[in-house]
Amino acid sequence: MEMLYVVRMENMIFIAKMNNHELNNDYVKSCNEQLNSINKLRSFIKINLIIINIYYMKNTILIVVFNYSNCLNNVSFIKKLYEKHFAKIIFYSDIPEIPNDCDCEVNFVNIEKGAYTHNIFNHFYKKYKTILDSYDGIFYTMDDNILNLNILNLMDTKKILYYYNEIKELNNFSGWHWDNKWGKNAIKNLMKDNDFTQYNITKFSGNFSDWFYLPKQYLTDDIFKLFNLFAKHNVFLEIAIPSIINNIERNKNNYTSFTSDVLWGKDRKKINDKNYVYNSFNYKHNIFIHPIKFNQNLKSKIWLNDIFFKDKCIIITTINKPTEAILKHINNKNYDTIIVGDIKTPDEYSKLNCIFLDIKSQKKLFNDLCEMIPYNHYCRKNLGYLYAIKKGYKIIYETDDDNIPYDDFDDVFPTSEQKIITENNNTWINIFKYFTNNAYIWPRGLPLSLLKKEANYSINNCNKIPSIINGLVENDPDVDACFRLICNHQDHIKWEKNKSIIIDNKNVCVFNTQNTFWLNTDLFITMFIPCSVSFRYCDILRGIITNIILKKTDNYISYTSPNVIQNRNEHNLMEDFKSEFEMYIHNENILNYIENNTENVTNIKDLLKIIYDNLYNNKVISQVDIDILYKWLTFF
Repeated sequence: MEMLYVVRMENMIFIAKMNNHELNNDYVKSCNEQLNSINKLRSFIKINLIIINIYYMKNTILIVVFNYSNCLNNVSFIKKLYEKHFAKIIFYSDIPEIPNDCDCEVNFVNIEKGAYTHNIFNHFYKKYKTILDSYDGIFYTMDDNILNLNILNLMDTKKILYYYNEIKELNNFSGWHWDNKWGKNAIKNLMKDNDFTQYNITKFSGNFSDWFYLPKQYLTDDIFKLFNLFAKHNVFLEIAIPSIINNIERNKNNYTSFTSDVLWGKDRKKINDKNYVYNSFNYKHNIFIHPIKFNQNLKSKIWLNDIFFKDKCIIITTINKPTEAILKHINNKNYDTIIVGDIKTPDEYSKLNCIFLDIKSQKKLFNDLCEMIPYNHYCRKNLGYLYAIKKGYKIIYETDDDNIPYDDFDDVFPTSEQKIITENNNTWINIFKYFTNNAYIWPRGLPLSLLKKEANYSINNCNKIPSIINGLVENDPDVDACFRLICNHQDHIKWEKNKSIIIDNKNVCVFNTQNTFWLNTDLFITMFIPCSVSFRYCDILRGIITNIILKKTDNYISYTSPNVIQNRNEHNLMEDFKSEFEMYIHNENILNYIENNTENVTNIKDLLKIIYDNLYNNKVISQVDIDILYKWLTFF
């Protein structure tokens, strides 16, 4: 009797034909060899899979429209606000033409104080049609409609960013603008136009229309003809724009979900409340706020500078109420503080001047990735990293809620010639010994088999600049549970002051997420914390992976003397020991295989894929981490 055995491997199917009477050892061996070949092919497919970044608005044209030309005194600020987030900014304004204080061109079109803003698109298409194919799409907004630049690059650029509205026949609408001359009457005239009837549009919609984003695939001759036809018959923009967009794309799945903050009537006074504006952007994570009138509230420019223009941030994940350390960071005006919540995180952070990513916000901004990452796990910090990276910070500092920073905690950046340390007897280096005059202490993650090994350092001058700086911790350093359970001399260890040393890439030096500066934006992608290992191992494993990438890309990490003091949260040391057990076992041999197949590979995405595959094949991580990593990589 012949049987078929089907083995599913990712996107492949292996079918083994077997006759019951031929299940001998040679045949089983042959099948095992074929399965091994499939596993190798699986790795090849995974590693060579092209991952497309669909979360990047930079290659987009921004169209900014002024309803009133007397507001063009704000064009310089708006240019400064948006210029690093878009490839090109094109300005339009209603008439009359007046000079502006910016060196950029302004196109003047009669839009009747914003009632017919879609008039601009006929002019836009004639003037800029030849360059459209070089960009990923167009983002249109009014000057008083302020986009949330913090989350812009978390939007899917292959989908429409606008309201999905059900389109209906005209007799379903009444009131609002529908019963005015620019409503149903204008549409009835439009429907008599022979140039319009060819589109077979008989249903319409209405909504707020001071903005939208359209990907390249929608920027056809037809859509610009439709804009022109609706404008020709003076259909109000809040009917014209949604009717056009909702007709050209009727599938809700091709729209990005979002929330927005549009204020009307008495609610508009909220826009003059600083806390309201901060909360709308940094906690509610609305894609825009409308209307912010710069000529009516000069302070709003200062607020937006504070919200959008910092280039440094601090990332903390916590389930605790605001601690002394967290409050000190939040009060540091030079940094944005990003608090990443988990299920148990209290809501108090929504009322503080920080960027708060609670679970609701995480689901809104990260959708699938949010659900893939385990809850009640330190690795939810990944969502804070991703938020910071996609916003565009130049320096990211990561820490914990029990590490109180010195006032000059960031006075660690190199200003003079550096020194580099090499451990000559082993690949691993116990950096704690260098900072403690060879005291008997070791960092969490150092293989236990090396604890009795004597250090053999050499120190040399170098001209390297660190891409990562890991600061040591006063009072309660990051040692493992074995040290805490066995040793009683921790309080007597003295850390040397004002020292800094670069680690030779010949060595591997463990580091954590407790007090770490990331200075090279190219390396931010490696901040990803593995999710299928334990709480006490995940950040250490991330550090080992990063060590390999540092070596392969000619980047370096440095260690510095303590710049924070830890008042350690309560821990059960036996629970810590159990959480660290897999770290003790895996780190004894991890260097034997983690670099497999990385020879001559320098692309960081490729390195991450290969390294994670090596870890998976050696049962350090599970398939969960492979899946999450590949989703993570779609953002880069």
